Amino acid sequence: MSDKEFNIKSSTIEKGLELAKDFLGRLINPAAEEVGLLISDNIKYFRFKNQVRILLKAKEYVEKKNINIKEIPIKILVPLLENASLEDNDTLQNKWANLLVNMIDSENNLQNQIFPYILSQISIEEYEGLKELIDKEQQLSLAKSKLEELKKDDQFSMKKETKEQQKEVNDIQQSGFWISLEEYEVSNLQRLGLIRQLPPKIYIEEFQTGGHFDEGEKWHQIEAEYDPDDFGHRITELGVMFIKMCELEMKKA
Repeated sequence: MSDKEFNIKSSTIEKGLELAKDFLGRLINPAAEEVGLLISDNIKYFRFKNQVRILLKAKEYVEKKNINIKEIPIKILVPLLENASLEDNDTLQNKWANLLVNMIDSENNLQNQIFPYILSQISIEEYEGLKELIDKEQQLSLAKSKLEELKKDDQFSMKKETKEQQKEVNDIQQSGFWISLEEYEVSNLQRLGLIRQLPPKIYIEEFQTGGHFDEGEKWHQIEAEYDPDDFGHRITELGVMFIKMCELEMKKA
């Protein structure tokens, strides 16, 4: 290969890099000089800044609350920081910091690889959808508590208020909750085991058995159908624990 041919190819590569840098600048938020780093080995610098930001957030909370910390296994810490370094959403960066705090808190025994993995797999919209389910589950708990109180005061007969409260609880437990997410986002939360879809209700047309004494029992054909509007969801135990791990104020909830 001649020097001329090499120079032509080199200039072509350089031009291609410039075009790639320009295109990347339109796709991501970092400043122009950082965009250039994404194409070089110094991509670690961009990720390192996110890691530092998350570590400092965790440090600030630990010191503010005087939390006694403990060591975290390297097989958990490294993937946590690696995944966190790719997150540029400030709200989710806070979740990574919260997760780290809960894992190093000496009062907790919740060091598990599953939580960093899950956080790396969901969007801010999906996270908020889980929070929405948590709020609805708390409302269900309040409804159950109210029902228990009504039953205590109504031991020998089902008053109207008690029946209505029982129906409200039953309807929620059978139908679940709706989540304000796209179908693919709901599917992702199911894939991760954070929510479960309840089976649809089966409706059977009313029928009667029996007849006159000498006729014996009558058999009737049963027609059943699914109600497509009754495919609600409930949060799983893993989903509840995941949210608690990412929310500092819910640690003792």
